[in-house]
Amino acid sequence: VLAFALVYLIWGSSYIGIRFAVQTIPPFFMAGFRFLVAGLLLFAWGRLRGAPMPTRSNWRSAVIATIPLFLVNNSLLVWSQSQGLPSGLAAVVIASTPMWVVLITWFSPGGKRPSWMVMTGIALSSLGIIALANPAQALQAHFNPLLVLAPLIAAIAWAVGSLYGRTADLPKDAPLSTGLQLMAGGVMVLILSAVTGDMAQFDPARVSTESWIAWVHLALMASVVAFTAFTWLMRNIAPARVMTYAYVNPVVALFIGALA
Repeated sequence: VLAFALVYLIWGSSYIGIRFAVQTIPPFFMAGFRFLVAGLLLFAWGRLRGAPMPTRSNWRSAVIATIPLFLVNNSLLVWSQSQGLPSGLAAVVIASTPMWVVLITWFSPGGKRPSWMVMTGIALSSLGIIALANPAQALQAHFNPLLVLAPLIAAIAWAVGSLYGRTADLPKDAPLSTGLQLMAGGVMVLILSAVTGDMAQFDPARVSTESWIAWVHLALMASVVAFTAFTWLMRNIAPARVMTYAYVNPVVALFIGALA
């Protein structure tokens, strides 16, 4: 229950956190630096608790998992919001993640057709989120509607990476496993930041207090706390049930966005 609550509430607040962070921090650099710092903290914590050093197979699995989870998902999400995509609309599109998880699981080798209750729940939840967010009104804002494709692709990538990580050869210790994935993802996104010239635009003197506070929240709460809870849930709870966070996050994101 606590793990679900952490993922529901903290990740719901991450959309507004990203919006404030990318105001004065280049988006790819912000994300990559956040993941790397969070990963190092969790890795150190896992080792201090006595977890064994990761094997070569553990590292390989972490790299494979983080390509869709961080290099694709989070990069597209922070980029689209830095280009003007409203945080509420981004959360709504990401809410399609449970649908992709169910479909990918269904059509995977040995997959079973989901029950009518699961399909009905996904359909009703998706309609409810769309009605709540009123995306038609959001689309009237002055931004490129094609930006909506970014969080849609991000949702599919997150579903793929999450399902892979569920059975991948990752460390059994949750903090160490999460830290390994965050470090690998951080390095990948920082490389992307350097290649695209995004990193060269970073000037610490120009970063606002709001952006620093948002970055700390994203690094410590969204990455260290919430992602550890998510990793544990994916290994112990049915994926479709874990992904219900995608229906709650938009409600939290829209509420916080309205207050901001």
